[in-house]
Amino acid sequence: MRRLWQTLALAAFTFLVVSMPSEAESRGNDFADVAFYLSRDCVGENCDLAIEEPMSGKPKHWVAQNDPPVQNEYYPLATWELNMGGPLDLGDSYSYVVWVESTNVQEINFRTTLFISWIDSSVNPAETRMTNISIDEVGKTAPFGTLLNGNYTVELESSTLDKSEFPNGVPPYTTFGMKLETSIRWAPDTQNNTAWIKGDSPDFDSSLTINFRHVDIADDYTGYFSNDRVDEVGGDSLFIKVNVTNALGADNLDTSSVSLVIQGVAGGGTFKDSVIAKDKHTYAKYIQGTWWYQEDQSVVSGAYSIEATIKDIWGNEWSSQISYELIVDEYGLEIEFGEGYSSNGQLPKGGKIDYEFIVHNRGNTRDIFEIELDDSDLPSGWEANILSQSTLDLPEGLFGYVQVRVEAPVSASGGSEERITVTVTSSGDSNVNEEVRLETTVRTYGVAFVSPPDEIRIDPENLDIDGYYRFSVNIRNTGSDKDTYKLDATTARSDWTVRVEIGGNEIAALTVDKSRMEEVDIVLRPVNYEDSLGDPVGFLLTADSISPGDGSASLSFDIFMEIPLDRITDLSISVDDVLINGKPQTILTAEDLNSAEPIQLQINIHNNGGKATGPFGVKLYLGQLVIDEYRVSQGISGFGVESVILNWENPSPGSSTLKIFVDFEQEVDESNSNRADNFLSLPIFVSEKTTTSSDNDEDGPFLIGPSSIITFSVMVTLSIIYRRRH
Repeated sequence: MRRLWQTLALAAFTFLVVSMPSEAESRGNDFADVAFYLSRDCVGENCDLAIEEPMSGKPKHWVAQNDPPVQNEYYPLATWELNMGGPLDLGDSYSYVVWVESTNVQEINFRTTLFISWIDSSVNPAETRMTNISIDEVGKTAPFGTLLNGNYTVELESSTLDKSEFPNGVPPYTTFGMKLETSIRWAPDTQNNTAWIKGDSPDFDSSLTINFRHVDIADDYTGYFSNDRVDEVGGDSLFIKVNVTNALGADNLDTSSVSLVIQGVAGGGTFKDSVIAKDKHTYAKYIQGTWWYQEDQSVVSGAYSIEATIKDIWGNEWSSQISYELIVDEYGLEIEFGEGYSSNGQLPKGGKIDYEFIVHNRGNTRDIFEIELDDSDLPSGWEANILSQSTLDLPEGLFGYVQVRVEAPVSASGGSEERITVTVTSSGDSNVNEEVRLETTVRTYGVAFVSPPDEIRIDPENLDIDGYYRFSVNIRNTGSDKDTYKLDATTARSDWTVRVEIGGNEIAALTVDKSRMEEVDIVLRPVNYEDSLGDPVGFLLTADSISPGDGSASLSFDIFMEIPLDRITDLSISVDDVLINGKPQTILTAEDLNSAEPIQLQINIHNNGGKATGPFGVKLYLGQLVIDEYRVSQGISGFGVESVILNWENPSPGSSTLKIFVDFEQEVDESNSNRADNFLSLPIFVSEKTTTSSDNDEDGPFLIGPSSIITFSVMVTLSIIYRRRH
């Protein structure tokens, strides 16, 4: 029978799911405790859960266990079920009280299973599923020395419900049920063993109490609202019709408690006793009423929240708020500037400008708009006039144009700003008006280069196949209106070509909007640069406003053709890289060098480029005479250093100038501009010293003798090791 009920309910369930509310907000008692009574209206072991309190004076009973008794085993007793008509949400807990009558019972235990049988519409075809929402065990034990005889209750004070299968609530047309099993421990050595579950009477009201929301109030569809706007003054009204479902049956709703309240309106709105509850079907009713909104104060078009409320027969109040966009007779306007127009304009001295804006009728009825111009703030010589009609007759939702002309005298000052005011007023409601302030400025002109480069350094490898190089420059219009600029680009090299382009097209002039910036490409063809790598070449770019404009700007910087360091070799020496007899030149004294001892020069040669050099020679000159030379056979790595030792074996007394040439034969591929630091001149003074017995003292580091020979050998060895490592 119940399976037939579930099958027949599928069609109704499908309809209800489609029309379920999506915008209503439930209020009032979101959840309520409802008691269900164990009825003896049974078919076999399947009984009904009753909503109504039992009225029969004679209790009904269910035999808990028959003879012969078996100790401590659970046996099914009965299952109670109730069909639910509408959607519901499970609460957090439930409890029950069950009356028992027994003799010679030491302990009785109940195992209860709460379940929901429902139609899973997500399966095609839909199938019936049974889901357990709680399983609990509870019992009662006789005190020591006594037995459970007579009438008593077994209670489950509170237990939780498993709602995981119903995250969006329990769908309508489900079956709620409870299965009860018993386990009894009898007194030993007795034959008179009885146990009954009793209920279905006021004195033995075995019941189940569950917390859930079984009433749902929502607007099924937008057709439940009807806004009747009539010609009769004060006769406009809104008809409201809201669906209410009760999973326990519509008869369990208190129709006398129904109400409709408009939030934010004094007194909740004027309904004139029109609010009633009307039957829809077994599990649903309508709440309906007519709101005479023109009889209320300060009601304008907009969204209104309508609170619908009803109580059930147990006194639980259920509410929901529904939003409705109400339209009443209202006047309104909106002003908009169309494409190409604004409230700010520019004109030349002695020129004129036309303004145009759109007036929209934003009311919901026909309206006539009055156009008025106030030019009292204009200086002498200025004029302003309305070119269009001074009134606009506009039906609901349509628009019209207003045109105004402003003229400036030749004597107007550049950059001056003048204002006029245009007022648009509704004839239907003078409080509905808008002002348009039109600001007119006498044009000024200006131009600037934005974030210009300090210099441009060009790697020859970055030239394209035709020998061109491109870079960009930004030009900003700093004037008060659109302007056009004549562009001219030149370089200090007459053999170099240069032009200005946008998008690959050569231009001679450029138009830029007010306060806007445009990017132009400079296309440069540097020729014959090989002998001037690293030398600055001046570049000049000018921008001049074309008449009547007077703005101008120029941009100048240097252009360098240079090869990056990581691709060149660059040998260099400096006086700081030279030690003479172990000392820097700056601290040599007259006693440090004498003609009786050889002079040794230790030189650090740097490669300032990132490319390794090949072999090259280093020579030491006295005048035109080469007095020593050294071959750097392995070259120097990129950004490396090589230490070289040169000797003047027989120095001449007096003042001399030693010259050091690095790569005198130019074996290394080095730019001529980078060879200036390959030469070093060292002025020195050599004292004359007579050889004496003290000259053989081993304390002199470069004296002829065993000590000097050892020192020289060590220096030569260190030099060879250093060269091999590099």
